[in-house]
Amino acid sequence: MTEEADGAGALRSVDRGRALRRWLDIAIGLILLVLVAVGALRWVDSTAYPVVVLQTTGPFVVVGLGLLTVATLLLRRWWMLLPVVAALAVAATVAAPAFRETTSPKADRDLTVMAANVWIGSANAEQLMDAVRYHSVDVLVLTEATPAMLRRLDEAGASDYFTGREGVARAGTSTGTMVLSRYPVSVRDAGADPGREHTTSVQPELDVTTRRGTVRLKAVHPLAPVQGDTDEWRAGLRALQTWVRATARDEPVVVAGDFNADFGHPGFRDLADGLVDAQRADGQGWVRTWPFAGRRLPAYVQLDHLLSGGLTVVDAGQVAYNHADHAAVWATYALPRR
Repeated sequence: MTEEADGAGALRSVDRGRALRRWLDIAIGLILLVLVAVGALRWVDSTAYPVVVLQTTGPFVVVGLGLLTVATLLLRRWWMLLPVVAALAVAATVAAPAFRETTSPKADRDLTVMAANVWIGSANAEQLMDAVRYHSVDVLVLTEATPAMLRRLDEAGASDYFTGREGVARAGTSTGTMVLSRYPVSVRDAGADPGREHTTSVQPELDVTTRRGTVRLKAVHPLAPVQGDTDEWRAGLRALQTWVRATARDEPVVVAGDFNADFGHPGFRDLADGLVDAQRADGQGWVRTWPFAGRRLPAYVQLDHLLSGGLTVVDAGQVAYNHADHAAVWATYALPRR
């Protein structure tokens, strides 16, 4: 009887072990399917609000797959390891370009551009001007600019530092855009036609005349993809893509501002195709410019970009400042030698 009881107990133990392993495999498989499904949304060009939001979570998918790989190894679920590692390899391949540095640090520093969303004019002007001076910024693109913000910037020294400014500052709204420059600027297009730009924000197009030549600058601020406005958000990215395609490629160009989109959105990748994102060129990896300023979520997505064509990126970075929900992005460029 004792031997039979021991045998029965051993069988039950084996059955429990098999059941546990089966449930572990199911759990790993379900987590893998969820991560793969979310990651695959990167290639779905949709304006469905949940899709647009989930497309910003690509870095979390990579991190999740890495953790799942470690868990699968520790649990010794060897037959589940192959699909998990395969998914991680694909995700890592997609993420790799953001970590590959292609800047030219020894090139001449001809032009430094900074793009800063000042949160309907509430940003700390002194901190922003400190960053401008520290990085020797030549052109400052301000989205959500207000007259009060410009007054505070002037009090902090902007009127002495910058000699020119173009654009429109609007009180009590996020639609104002101003460009401040140490170089002469001339307006090509005011960018104030909502029907063409598909945004209520001003998106001026300027010529910046540097010592080495002229750079064509487009300041941008498409609508945010909030629920109910995602169709117009996508139309705004498409309008910018059309502008980029129509821009002569034989002249240097910078597209700067708060794009309200990142590389997880097909619309942004279409727009950025053929241009160089300064932060990516600097190999900074997971760049996060939003949300700051006490939001419940930590900053996790790059909505602010400096895209360029016909220029060499020398250096790039980000600057966070108080009373703003975005970090500013800046980049230094070398112009082509004639």
